[in-house]
Amino acid sequence: MELYRYEWRHLDALRGPNAGCTLLLRKNGAFPLSEQCTLALYGSGARHTVKGGTGSGEVNSRFFTTVEQGLRDEGFVITTDKWLDAYDKKRAAAREEFRREIRREARRTHQLAVVLGMGAVMPEPEYDLPLKGEGEAAVYVLSRVSGEGSDRKPVKGDVFLTDSEVRDILALNERFERFMLVLNVAAPVDLSPVAEVSNILLLGQLGTETGAVLADVLLGRSYPSGKLTATWAAWPEYSHIGDECARDDTRYREGIYVGYRYFDAAGKTPLFPFGFGLGYTDFHLETEEVRLDGSRVSVRVAAENTGGFPGREVAQIYCSVPQGDLDRPPMELAGFRKTEELQPGERESVTVCFELSDLAGYDAAQAAWVLEKGDYILHVGSHSRDTIPAAVLRLDKRIIVQKVKNICSE
Repeated sequence: MELYRYEWRHLDALRGPNAGCTLLLRKNGAFPLSEQCTLALYGSGARHTVKGGTGSGEVNSRFFTTVEQGLRDEGFVITTDKWLDAYDKKRAAAREEFRREIRREARRTHQLAVVLGMGAVMPEPEYDLPLKGEGEAAVYVLSRVSGEGSDRKPVKGDVFLTDSEVRDILALNERFERFMLVLNVAAPVDLSPVAEVSNILLLGQLGTETGAVLADVLLGRSYPSGKLTATWAAWPEYSHIGDECARDDTRYREGIYVGYRYFDAAGKTPLFPFGFGLGYTDFHLETEEVRLDGSRVSVRVAAENTGGFPGREVAQIYCSVPQGDLDRPPMELAGFRKTEELQPGERESVTVCFELSDLAGYDAAQAAWVLEKGDYILHVGSHSRDTIPAAVLRLDKRIIVQKVKNICSE
């Protein structure tokens, strides 16, 4: 019994830090909620919440708090039981058909169904269910499964939203003054059809306490303070160079132009850039000092909470390196630091440190990591598309940081 109580204390300790991994993509001030209320809850992730990835990303646990259970446990009254029950039946029928299709394909290709189905993920099904739930607020939880052996696919119900999801999300956004689209996903989905939604929370997949964390965030007991580790854009805007989805051989022909490096170089504006993330409050960043001690760079940044809620901010330092003999992107992340919790009006200075050698590029002809001669421009900001130049570091000559040996053929 004592061990059981210890496990619960351990799980409770995770809820605050896990909330710090969430982030808002859109906000209009309707959240957080002041108290528990009647709630119209929809979406695949309400009951079928994904706690983690597939394959080595999956964890067997003694229990798991879904979104629905987490909200009920915290006192919310869910008014959409009929919709959730009806969706369960639609999803179960779609899953059975998905399994039958795997068995048919296995017979056609003379493979074992268990091998063919390993890592196979069913796209979310289309459905046509009336949105009759009432409430003081509404939440739609969009889920996607991914992980080892389950590469994402540009199809509806995976990277793309289904027609049913788009229809219902837009309808709820129009109908409810307090509506939150919650993303229970581990990787980007194409949100361009619903980009007008006023409140979007990237919940992610936070393990056993995922549903409890969402309840805390909606009630303002905890707050979003995470940042995007990937660029979110409409699918056609991504670079499609390379063979990322090849079954037996993957060639990364895109080179260094992955993620925000590609979008910056191509001059494209994503929906949500790398490093982006909103909380319930707002911040102002100001560069206070830049120091160079030998090869170590230190940037001191002051963050001030200018909003009406407590929160934390992440000061991010990017660097534009000289465009010499090597192919380099317009800007690269050099370092970052998160503040402690700041109350409205409170200010904190944080110092971001990194080595100049971290900015080196690889010269295959010389088999060496090098720093090009020229100006290294430091930018300070809250994400990759919101920065201000803060300092210039000048190298008078090209420097070889590390000499190595090429061991792989082209």
